[in-house]
Amino acid sequence: MRSRKAVIAGGAGVVVAALGYRAWNRGVLAGATGPAYLPWEEWRGSDADGTKRPLRSAILAASPHDTQPWLFAVSGSVVAVHADRSRHLGSFDPFRREMHLGVGCAIENFVCAAHAFGMTTDVQPSNGRLELSPLPQPALAARIALRAGRPTPDVLFDAIPHRHTNRGPYRQVAIAPGRLDALVDLAAGPDVRVVFVSDRGARRELGAMIVAATERISADPEMSTDSFRWIRTGRRDVLAHRDGVTIDTSGTSRLMTIAGKMGPDLRAATIDRLWLRLTRDVHTATAPAFGMILVRDRLDMASAIAAGRAWQRLHLALTAQGLAGQPLNQPVEMIDRYQMLGRNDDFRPALTTLARTEGWEPTFVFRLGYARRHAPPSPRRPLSDVVKDQTRD
Repeated sequence: MRSRKAVIAGGAGVVVAALGYRAWNRGVLAGATGPAYLPWEEWRGSDADGTKRPLRSAILAASPHDTQPWLFAVSGSVVAVHADRSRHLGSFDPFRREMHLGVGCAIENFVCAAHAFGMTTDVQPSNGRLELSPLPQPALAARIALRAGRPTPDVLFDAIPHRHTNRGPYRQVAIAPGRLDALVDLAAGPDVRVVFVSDRGARRELGAMIVAATERISADPEMSTDSFRWIRTGRRDVLAHRDGVTIDTSGTSRLMTIAGKMGPDLRAATIDRLWLRLTRDVHTATAPAFGMILVRDRLDMASAIAAGRAWQRLHLALTAQGLAGQPLNQPVEMIDRYQMLGRNDDFRPALTTLARTEGWEPTFVFRLGYARRHAPPSPRRPLSDVVKDQTRD
């Protein structure tokens, strides 16, 4: 009997140890903490950083699938911003349109931080058209000239380390029309329009469109594979890449997050099914309002950058006001996919009809509202990985 009890106790000990190692290896208890998240703590930098100081905020910007597709070259008082075309989503973003939206987000964070640190900025975006299958080498997206100025306090700057994509459920609380109007005034400009969809019927129509686009993406093997490459699961995966969509940021409940980390790695088809279910039952079902960012030509490089700057500014403003935001850009991604394949699509006319803005086309769709749960940060690559100081070369 004693021998049998000893064997059982020993076996139980092995199981507990194995589960403990699995939990540690997958970062079950650590959550969104550790070296991959240090940039969120070091975002202010110091005067010793010089013209590179605003870059600590730039690398905390939004980007598609957290690909962080930016590179910076610092030469004196000029910062050249490049689109790192090697960090692309393939068939998910065939024209690198969303990549340039992400670069625009980084530029907006940079400008906001520079003003807070007492620098004036002059942003000159590159002109050009976004084409299929560009070369993998980095492409110049913009140059930012810096000059000395006076520090400008800004609530949007204070919101930078708190802005995170919230993929969880939102509360069914309407957003005051006056608040939406103020957000339009904040982000719109000569090259960008912002439209909000809060009417119940229009919301239902746009939500159904987002779900339909998600279904088509999931049914497209190439798009599914290209998206899956940026899914990060365990702790080691996060530390190795410091990018991508993690289980912690997926928007699932705490219990589901733990189960997802403890279980075996999910396949692309399973991820797609979960994503579709969340899109249908959480993202679109609990959104009190949707938004669209429109430009004259979504494949114009400068327009894509301007749209990215508008989204970053909007998301910072939402954060400062206690609101949450999440991109739901699947319909526009399908527009790009169909154009890549030379097919007609039904998403472009449907989105244009909902936007009611003649002569403009949607390039970015998102939801906003009051979140039920706090959103954790996403992993970030260190500044040293994305910045080259040409002054010292």
